[in-house]
Amino acid sequence: MAENEAESEWKRLQSPGTPTNGIKGGDLASSASVSLAPTHYLHRVTGTAAQVLMDIPYAGFAGTICLVPTAVWTWTSAATGAGAVSKGFGLAGTAVVGKANYFTFDPVTDLWYPSYIA
Repeated sequence: MAENEAESEWKRLQSPGTPTNGIKGGDLASSASVSLAPTHYLHRVTGTAAQVLMDIPYAGFAGTICLVPTAVWTWTSAATGAGAVSKGFGLAGTAVVGKANYFTFDPVTDLWYPSYIA
């Protein structure tokens, strides 16, 4: 049975060491006016802006993304204008430099949830 595209994408994002794409994506810059847009399982986050939205990697995504901050940045739970791709956060928080934070997207609530809030 052939995999559907969403399953294929999930495996690409979730499988460590996937040869065609790898587990680590490029750096993402925090910005109050632009969504974080993860394309891989693991990204470093640069910048210090308060983040309002984060994109889901593909339609139908439900899962976890790992973000490692290089500076103190925050995320808010005051998402306005969330759309088909850009989603808000269920809890506000502050990133701790060097401490990985796992954000899990729940398609039922349509929100990202952090593994910690500082």
